[in-house]
Amino acid sequence: MDLGDLLRQAQRLTNDTKMDEEMPRVDRTISQVLQATQELHSRVTLTGTHDLQAHMLLGSKGVDLPKLTQKLESLSSRKTFEPLDPVSDTDVRAFLRNERENAILSVIDETNRSIFESVERQKWRRIYAEWGEEKESLLNALVGPKQDEFPDVQRQSVSTTLPENPTPRSLLNRTEQLYAEEVAAYNQSQIQRGHRSNLLEACARLAEERLDNPLVAEMWSVLQFMTDNGPATRTVDPIKSRQSLTQQARTYLERRYKQYMKTVINENRVLAKRGGIPSVYHMVNSFVGINFVQPATLVGLQDVNNGRPLWALVYYSLRCGDLSAASKYLQEAGVCSDLFRLLAMMKDGTKGEQYARLEGVLKLEYNSKMRSCSDPYKKAVYAYVLACDPQNSHPELMRSIDDFLWMQLSILREDNEREYNIEQLTYSGLQSLILEKYGENYFNAREKAPLYFSVLILTGQFESAIEFLARTEATRPHAVHMAIALNEIHMLNTPSSMHQPLISVNPEDPTPMKRLNLVRMLVTYAKCFELTNTREALHYYFLLRHFKDDNGSSLMLSCVSDLLVETCDQQMIELIFGSETDKSAQSGIFAQFHTMDFDKYMLAGMVGDKLAHRSNFETAIKLYFIGGQLDKVMRLVCSLLSQVVHQSPKESSVRNRLVPIIDRLDELRSVMRVDVEPHVLATYTMLTQLLIFFDHYHNKDSQLATDVLANYRITPNNCSEVDECVANLKRLGPEVAKVLPDIMLAAMDLVYQEYLQLKGVSATSRSSFGSRDSTQTDDWKDVNKEGSLRHLRTKAKALTNMAATVPYRMPTATNKRLVQLEILMH
Repeated sequence: MDLGDLLRQAQRLTNDTKMDEEMPRVDRTISQVLQATQELHSRVTLTGTHDLQAHMLLGSKGVDLPKLTQKLESLSSRKTFEPLDPVSDTDVRAFLRNERENAILSVIDETNRSIFESVERQKWRRIYAEWGEEKESLLNALVGPKQDEFPDVQRQSVSTTLPENPTPRSLLNRTEQLYAEEVAAYNQSQIQRGHRSNLLEACARLAEERLDNPLVAEMWSVLQFMTDNGPATRTVDPIKSRQSLTQQARTYLERRYKQYMKTVINENRVLAKRGGIPSVYHMVNSFVGINFVQPATLVGLQDVNNGRPLWALVYYSLRCGDLSAASKYLQEAGVCSDLFRLLAMMKDGTKGEQYARLEGVLKLEYNSKMRSCSDPYKKAVYAYVLACDPQNSHPELMRSIDDFLWMQLSILREDNEREYNIEQLTYSGLQSLILEKYGENYFNAREKAPLYFSVLILTGQFESAIEFLARTEATRPHAVHMAIALNEIHMLNTPSSMHQPLISVNPEDPTPMKRLNLVRMLVTYAKCFELTNTREALHYYFLLRHFKDDNGSSLMLSCVSDLLVETCDQQMIELIFGSETDKSAQSGIFAQFHTMDFDKYMLAGMVGDKLAHRSNFETAIKLYFIGGQLDKVMRLVCSLLSQVVHQSPKESSVRNRLVPIIDRLDELRSVMRVDVEPHVLATYTMLTQLLIFFDHYHNKDSQLATDVLANYRITPNNCSEVDECVANLKRLGPEVAKVLPDIMLAAMDLVYQEYLQLKGVSATSRSSFGSRDSTQTDDWKDVNKEGSLRHLRTKAKALTNMAATVPYRMPTATNKRLVQLEILMH
């Protein structure tokens, strides 16, 4: 067989093996085929029969199981529904893909939220609808009574009687009313007897006996105890006197703990085995016997004798404030002689060179041994005696905030000692610790307000404690009256300006002391009920009599005057000053606040000034009458008359209301002297005469009106009197100049009317009498008439000359009218 035959045979075999579908050709060597076979065999044997069957089943359906497994493993549910991580700014493709996927996720999340809210709304809508149907069915099930089942009740009319002078309903609740009564009694004792009672003590007694709130009574009790030894005068700075309150606070806490000890002993009389003379020594011994019954409680304690640990006895004796009992326990035990001598010196109050030496020795011992001591009572005793180690809070012994506060108050040092020993705790440091470091959150002040208040009071922070109580509506009345009581005994730190906020800081005060604006607090409190409980509000304002406003006047007068100016009510004026018919000095509720500094007449003048400044002249005149300031009444009457004197009288007009005021003023001028400038008096007299003149003018009483002008030389009768009348006007006030145009027009009108009347009479007489006998008589009358007309023309000329001569700018219309009438008369 040649090569050509071999080639043709290979091609024929190739054609025989071809199929309809294209299949990939596999070009492998024998070794490659063997290797693939072995890999397939190993894979089948490792996956097991179940995987092999799965491969066969899915393979028959055209599914490539290995690729599907890889795709499933690449999926991550965590990454699918979480926001994608940010990508770098340079990777634009990844950034766009990330933004697209984030947008899809946000849409899915928003859709889920909206679906949930929609389902929730539909659920509640359905519930309300079902309940509405149920209520409707219940109401429909009720059967009303028949018409004839109603009893025959005869109607009776009940008469209602209303008081003649109804008073508004009080806005004070029971607590506020009780406090107001105490404040009123306190003020009355000062005004009538000149004796300053203790308002704080009275309020504390009120809280204990009548408020029925033990927490409020406790707050008043701690405040009263802390202020028992307060300064007696206003010259003492309340901030500087706070340092002396540390001993008072410790005494209060020690007394409370002794009361707690007695309660525990009375509840455990069998274990206490109380005996001997009643004293702190025996009480502490019984108390320790109760607390250390179990042997486990004695672990780590030193110097235990008959189940009584020595240092616990000493500590609880000090906790009760009895140094003698603590010294007695040390003396009986015969240990720590230096500590015993130091306690004896502390009890006697002798501090000298020996005291300093013993203190130095004990401090060395404390620093070398006590820090690692296992007995917490012994460490607490040394810390108390040496007033050191403020960083050690003694957590094993601090079972309440009282224990912690007592220990901190016991280890205090004076502020000037801080320079020499940085480990000492100062008073300002303790205050900052309580107010700023721990604060309201630590003490849970919202729910435990009395506790936080007591802690602030015991650390001498009265202003912060009161401001804390004033934040809530329920405790604000207590806070206001606590501030008042403290201010009355000169222990409240107030700012120099009443415009400061409720709580403020003065840079000159030690940190963290605050200043409480009592004026703002009290005025805000009293304004809530000053319209309905005016008497009580005035008692609160009386407490501000020593404070001064921006003008230097008493703040009490300012508050009451503001009340009257804002209400501007006749009933309020009569309530405070009394009725006009009652002439006694004691009428009105303000009369009971009469002092050497002010009275109701001074208040009336101040209110009148404010009302006059607001242009409420009529009410201001009433107040000036009450205050006896007739000169100011005269000025206001002149001001009002200049505006309305030329008007015609009308009922209830300002002009008519001024008439009785003028009559009253003239009546008072006849019985009392009025110190007023001459030009004011002349102006008042002229305006009152002008009032009479215009009354006659509007009533068509021409002759009487003309007589008034002639008697008081208001307008000239001829040209020679012009200068005299102008000079008279210059001596009067500007009020007369305001009404001068109306005077000139009225005077010219009177002259013109008289001129027309004479002209009409003359013409009538000539037409009626035509005989020869009456000719001479008519001629004589004509001569007289002509003289009268000439006089009227001269008078009109004088009026126009005066209008041109007066140093005031007359209105153009007035000048035109005057000239027009003068021309008509020629």
